[in-house]
Amino acid sequence: MANDPLSTAVETFSAPIEQLIIALGQGISQAQQSMDQNSIQTQETLDTDPVLSQYHLQATWYQFPSVNLQLKLSLSISEDQSTSSNGSSSNAAAAASPRLGLMSPIGLQNPVRLIAQPVSASYQTHFNYDAQAASTITLSIVPVPPPAAPDAVTVPPRMQPAAVQSAALGSAAKFVTAKDAKGNTVPAGTDSQGNALRFDVNFNGAARLWYVLQYAPSNPSVTPVVVAVDDITGSVRVIRTP
Repeated sequence: MANDPLSTAVETFSAPIEQLIIALGQGISQAQQSMDQNSIQTQETLDTDPVLSQYHLQATWYQFPSVNLQLKLSLSISEDQSTSSNGSSSNAAAAASPRLGLMSPIGLQNPVRLIAQPVSASYQTHFNYDAQAASTITLSIVPVPPPAAPDAVTVPPRMQPAAVQSAALGSAAKFVTAKDAKGNTVPAGTDSQGNALRFDVNFNGAARLWYVLQYAPSNPSVTPVVVAVDDITGSVRVIRTP
């Protein structure tokens, strides 16, 4: 299976403990990001669907309230040999490094690293290791609120619906248009096949995006035209067009 991540996985018997903790955090972060992306895609589907968009539905968001991890590890200490024997350089390196520092017999601080070996079945077999001698590390990863900021949902939009409509009609999306009495381009009420068309402009305060839709309510076979207009920059992204 070419897409199976386990097919190319190689077991590593040891790694610096900070790398292990970083890998755990990154795995949880990636899982949370995948759930967030799913909620964003669901919200866009709700906002761009000709029927669902009329109900102003909001996608459900999921998160990890907290993650508790308990690791059984064999820990060893390794001294960093890359530092100089000169006292000033050793002290500078130790001050700049987050690694653990131990005092040498001559009073110099030599940075050392904790190396962790996960106590897996293969590790115990390979090294004849007694699991009862393993160290236990307990980690708790808890989300914290972001810095206080105005609630984006309640902040009024910068653009007005008329400007949003103008930006959408001026895009590459194939809206069906007509001319009003003043010669301005406006959404057409019907298409060339006689289908009655509806033109909606919806604002999503959380995403700061306008969604502009043109569709035929009585004929689902007509491809809806959907664009997103950024409320901050005014840029237009075509989502769906014939």
